[in-house]
Amino acid sequence: MSDLSRSIAGMNRSRLAVWSIVLAVILFLSVIILARGALVGARLDLTADRLFTLSPGTHKVLSKIDEPITLRLYFSSALGKELPGLSKYAGRVRDMIGEYVANSGGKIRLVEIDPVAFSDAEDEAVEFGLQGLPLDRTGEKVYFGLAGTNSTNEEEVISFFSPSREPYLEYDLTKVVYRLANPDRKVIGLMSWLPVRGFPGSMMARMSSMGRPWQLTAQLQQLFTVENVPTDADEIPKKIDILFVLHPADISDKTAYAIDQFMMRGGRAMIFVDPMAEIAQRLPGADGKFVSTSSDLAPIFKAWGLEYDKTKAVGDMLAAQRINAGSQANPVPLEYPPWLQLKKTNFASDDIITTEIDTMVMASAGALGFKAGAGLTFKPIVRASEQSMLIDAEDLKGRPDFINIHKNFKASGTRYALAARVTGETASAYPAGPPPAKDYLKADKDKKAGDKKDEGAEAAKAKAPDPAEMKKAEDRRAALAKAHLAKSKGPIHAVVFTDADMLRDEFWVRVQNLLGQTITIPVSDNMNLVTNALDNLTGSDELIGLRSRGVSVRPFTLVEDLTRKAELRLRAKERELQSRQEETERKLRQLQSPARGEGDRAILSPKQIKEINKFKGELLTIRKQLRDVQLGLREDIEKLEGRLWIYNIGLIPVLVALAAVILGLARTRRRRQRMETEARG
Repeated sequence: MSDLSRSIAGMNRSRLAVWSIVLAVILFLSVIILARGALVGARLDLTADRLFTLSPGTHKVLSKIDEPITLRLYFSSALGKELPGLSKYAGRVRDMIGEYVANSGGKIRLVEIDPVAFSDAEDEAVEFGLQGLPLDRTGEKVYFGLAGTNSTNEEEVISFFSPSREPYLEYDLTKVVYRLANPDRKVIGLMSWLPVRGFPGSMMARMSSMGRPWQLTAQLQQLFTVENVPTDADEIPKKIDILFVLHPADISDKTAYAIDQFMMRGGRAMIFVDPMAEIAQRLPGADGKFVSTSSDLAPIFKAWGLEYDKTKAVGDMLAAQRINAGSQANPVPLEYPPWLQLKKTNFASDDIITTEIDTMVMASAGALGFKAGAGLTFKPIVRASEQSMLIDAEDLKGRPDFINIHKNFKASGTRYALAARVTGETASAYPAGPPPAKDYLKADKDKKAGDKKDEGAEAAKAKAPDPAEMKKAEDRRAALAKAHLAKSKGPIHAVVFTDADMLRDEFWVRVQNLLGQTITIPVSDNMNLVTNALDNLTGSDELIGLRSRGVSVRPFTLVEDLTRKAELRLRAKERELQSRQEETERKLRQLQSPARGEGDRAILSPKQIKEINKFKGELLTIRKQLRDVQLGLREDIEKLEGRLWIYNIGLIPVLVALAAVILGLARTRRRRQRMETEARG
């Protein structure tokens, strides 16, 4: 082959290589464009904790949406500039809501709004109840929240997306969607053996402030429809969504059976039992008669596998409140173990209802255990520390022997459960059906408490019941037996607490009267925990089943190191300037407060005036430098962030493309060399 032929062949191969690269780039861009159009909605979640993959429970909630829902995400761009970390979290929230939109079948629409200060958008955010944070002293506020509405203009709001709640982001969003899809107010059935509604008439006057309604009922009525359920009820109305059982002291079999059957229908309940209800010593019960200080739901607890001894209370020396065990004249301060001041370490860190609960107060609470193999799931949500023991509830009645209880305390090393969540399917505590018909006889309304037990009363007690009344009782039992459920229709959900006193006003709130208005000031998180639990129980089974997720923040040690070095360098300069500013201001104050002359008039020499003007100028210069340094800190971080975006989004694809070009040129060169070698041969 001649030199000319080889040269032409080489030129053709070079053109072919160039055109191959051009065609490869065109093909690459074409694939991207086609994929962008054809794979809309397709997603691949490669995060370790599947952060952007919705739980099955959320998918079920989304599948049951009948009416369109609009989610308005308010995020102030000014907030993102001031706090870049929060801007990243806003991206996480935006992507998560995008998953809801993509999986809702067109039922959810997302609207993103930047509520610029003093704009109509800000007014709208305020009207929805979003929490505005002051950006500076100008009064400008920034927002990062969500307002959801449905076709009937019902509203659900997340006032502010706090990064600390990122593990619960899916739960919070799903709760908003569920409530908008199911806007009816839930009904709480309040069944209390304690006088939570106060005393009427003369009784109220006689008991003074102790007889007023508890703030518990006012708090519940703000969030739910509260219906009173009699403590002698033989059936729980079907309209009740959540049964709130408070201190079931000496509960009758027919009422326990009613609670059991409510749960068998797949019911939800909050139950407060107590081995030593201190309030029961001081006030009569809801019907005006004193009730037992201890309470239990023994048949139901046994069927659920719960172990609870109403004769024992938990003492915890680490959580013990400090009291005066002596007198006012001769005080004896000591820690009283049955009165508990619980902290963050006492609460389950991975349960929805205990998140953001910091403090809680309980008095003479009991201990919950669980029998393995019972079939239900038992999860403690509030626990004592290892420095706890069981104390006889009888020793806590009246005025206890505080000193001996403290002196005889010996820690058991066991973390007793003070409250727990119970879920799952179970069998009835009454497998044979309702209790005997005689339990359904109506009580004699004319019988008075404290009647003299003479011979006539004894005879009346022994007398057989009226046949007509007995027939009614038998018919009632037969009707209940016909509807009897031996097993739960679905999973039950219950949250059980072992203290009733924790709901008393003095344990969680201070009530004040201000200009005729009742002002409540919370002093513990007792009621927050109760409302969290009710809030959770009123959701669907899917919503209740949601648990905390992972977080999107992953530590990049190099980035953190670069940021830390930049911050340390600039912060050092900032501190130096602040120190100079403070010293200059101090000297300026000294010069502006000279010795007084005649007539108490300040006398300033020309030299002092010159010095004052000099320091004022220096102070202005320092303040400007300080602002520049503070601005530089933010700029350095933003530049670092920009470089990272370039490295991750731009540099890596360029390097891959460059490697492909180099590899292609190398192969072309090897082919040319091989052809030249063959030609020489």
